Amino acid sequence: MRTAPVRSLLVPVVAVAGLVLAACGQESATSGTDPSGSSPPASADAGVPTTVSPEVEAGPVEGVDLTDIRMEDLTAGGEVALADELRAPAGTPVLAFFWAPFCSTCRSEAPVLEELAQQPPNALRIVGIGALDDLGAARDFRTDTAVRSFPLLWAEDTDAWSAFGVPAQPYLLMIRDGQVVQRWPGGASVEEITAAASA
Repeated sequence: MRTAPVRSLLVPVVAVAGLVLAACGQESATSGTDPSGSSPPASADAGVPTTVSPEVEAGPVEGVDLTDIRMEDLTAGGEVALADELRAPAGTPVLAFFWAPFCSTCRSEAPVLEELAQQPPNALRIVGIGALDDLGAARDFRTDTAVRSFPLLWAEDTDAWSAFGVPAQPYLLMIRDGQVVQRWPGGASVEEITAAASA
């Protein structure tokens, strides 16, 4: 386990990866792949509210109803409740990484996020929230990217994406103490993630 501060450990990651997370050949969650027929907002940056209504209290994010959203955990195995996976100690930021198995940019993002996830405890919790394609392709994504330090979740439908107003991958959002505090449609640099996590 590394003990140096998160910020100082990210410099080599940035240098090696040269990563600015950018939109891959995005397939929209509204492309008809979602069997539920639900349609997320048309634009990722169209002012999606961080809360829906005060009476919705299901899950660890205020105003986001995660009731009954269960996903396959490709890292630990088995099926898990998304709400449980997004819980973190008070003050610990959670980075939700929305990905799809066919997304080439997501494949380049995942190993860098793996490096971030290996930082000291409570520095940042990362949760991958995948959708689309099939379970075999999702498992291949996990194997190819060697994610092992954070939950890499997947479901065929896009219910989890719709709950957060995510129209397509890649997409990142930061949650702190039950509030969505930052959204990055198309991705973000490691420096941007680190700054938001330490704010």
